[in-house]
Amino acid sequence: MKPATRMVMAPKAPKRVASSASPPLTTTREALLVDGSDRVFRELLRDLMTLGNLLQELRGGLARQLGVSEPEYRVFLAIAQLQAETGVSISVVARHLGVSGAFVTMIVQRLVRVGHVQKRPSRIDRRGVLLNLTARGRAVISAFSRKPQIVNDELFRDLDEKEFRLLGDIVKRLVAGGERAILLGRLGQMEERR
Repeated sequence: MKPATRMVMAPKAPKRVASSASPPLTTTREALLVDGSDRVFRELLRDLMTLGNLLQELRGGLARQLGVSEPEYRVFLAIAQLQAETGVSISVVARHLGVSGAFVTMIVQRLVRVGHVQKRPSRIDRRGVLLNLTARGRAVISAFSRKPQIVNDELFRDLDEKEFRLLGDIVKRLVAGGERAILLGRLGQMEERR
């Protein structure tokens, strides 16, 4: 998904009902302020950062239990999920993970060396390769599969189906917003409106 490239100007800061000792607001969107304060917004950001750290820690722990590095774990699972009957290309795995093809190629070389993944030429494009799990890779994933199930069941235990779907929608929108915000910074468009 490519981020939008249109120019975005920051909205004017809302009037704040706080003392002069208060730090500047971290957002100007009225929908994100409670009684003119960004305290709840800052708490949400802190909780999202904590969640991100927890997810990385959980993924790293699962990778160690599987006997691979965290990047190898991500690529290994992506290949298992995307390979279907014909295999999956490096570019599809890269897009799925949001990383470069060069990164996936480097990790795949490690997984091939340990016998978890095999590469074979694409029948459609002889320059390209398709990735599949080997019999050994499938056995490893099969024997390991209960561990991420336990972790994910506990992680999302307090959400019902409706909340889970809503969370998925919200997170997709936040990811898109994050990509737009990063683009603004890269394009030097973080100009304040006075």
